[in-house]
Amino acid sequence: MRSTLLTATLILAAAAAGAQELTVAEAVGSALDNNPEVAAARARAAAAASRLEGGRSHRMPRISVSESYVLSDTPAEVFALTLNQERFDFQGFFSSDPNSPEALSTWMTRVGLELPIYTGGVLSARIGQAASMATAEEHLHAHARQKVAFDTVAAYIDLAKAREHVALLEKARSTTAEHLRIAEQYAAQGMILEAEVLRARVFLAELDEYLSQAASGARLAQAALNFHMGAEQATPRSLAALPPQPELVGDAASWIAAALEERSDLAAAHLKLEAGRLEETASRPGYVPKVAVVGHYDLYDDSIFGSNGRSGSVMAVASIDLWGGGAGTADRAAARHETAAFEADLRRFEEGVRLEVEQAWQELATARTRHATAMAALDAAREGLRVRESRFSQGLDRMIDLLDAETALREAETRELVARFDVVLGSHRLKFVAGKPVIETMEENS
Repeated sequence: MRSTLLTATLILAAAAAGAQELTVAEAVGSALDNNPEVAAARARAAAAASRLEGGRSHRMPRISVSESYVLSDTPAEVFALTLNQERFDFQGFFSSDPNSPEALSTWMTRVGLELPIYTGGVLSARIGQAASMATAEEHLHAHARQKVAFDTVAAYIDLAKAREHVALLEKARSTTAEHLRIAEQYAAQGMILEAEVLRARVFLAELDEYLSQAASGARLAQAALNFHMGAEQATPRSLAALPPQPELVGDAASWIAAALEERSDLAAAHLKLEAGRLEETASRPGYVPKVAVVGHYDLYDDSIFGSNGRSGSVMAVASIDLWGGGAGTADRAAARHETAAFEADLRRFEEGVRLEVEQAWQELATARTRHATAMAALDAAREGLRVRESRFSQGLDRMIDLLDAETALREAETRELVARFDVVLGSHRLKFVAGKPVIETMEENS
């Protein structure tokens, strides 16, 4: 029995171990800095931004350098490569057998350039897709921050509730232990039966079991908070009091409208739909020409990187695909169908957001009502226990009546505790599902 008390006491002592109390804003700040979910979303946003830069770079000229080596005794190649090396000699050519030349060793250094002029809209579409996806990932990064912030706040609230529950049960156990002491005195004086004392001892043992369960729940709640903060799960935490929550104004319709306007993940979905629509342009059949400028400058010699012979050329190239077996048409049709599917998914997503906000609104309203009722019931239970204690001390009530009053008070305190924290958590949940900052400091750090 005492070991259970020790366990609960250790939980509370661990909570007070830290020299400085952790505020909910500090917990969220730690989560935003250390939670891997935020880091992953940040990395994906950076990757999308890099892909956008890569896409834009395709508008710039491509410059390449290559080095080639040729050893040939093919008459035409020997003749051409000798000219390219600028070592052609008329007398030597006519005095030798041009059909059986000696093998010629040639090194060629080439600097090439390619510049797209017109791609039929494909390049613009791809860049537009990359831009939409980059912005979408920025929105998803913002949503990941909001989600992690809400998860951290929820874990903070759960830990505060769990510790208050432990304290509540400690108080209830202390009250029952005192009543048991009085009952034992009464039994020794013959004022009550020993069975009454045994009943109180059983009741106290049940409280020890509840206290043990509550202590275990507090340990898990602390580990969960550390998990969301990106910290070692066994780190003890001393929590500051939760700040008062401002009254949330507006009706369900206004919160739904705000969610459709401000939800970052919904904005990301719209941008991804825009990227999908551009896929039709990017994959359309090649019935329009593609134009590019291609140039190269060559250095020829019989030694590597030599430059005895020099030449260059510039070309304008235009091409058009007249028929590709229907592959382009199929790709465009597939893109159109995928866009239609994403539009349907987006409509369902929007309806889901409406439902999510409506549910959060109703749950918050219900929690407020439950808390008001629980407060009234708690006042009545406290008064009931006071009356029973007075009557028991006068020998007018049995121990069972006193224990029933204790049970009623404990249950009323638990209902009030749960309802009160449900109101706090429900307020944060409503803000989260509506796309608003879960706590005010997020606006400063976003």
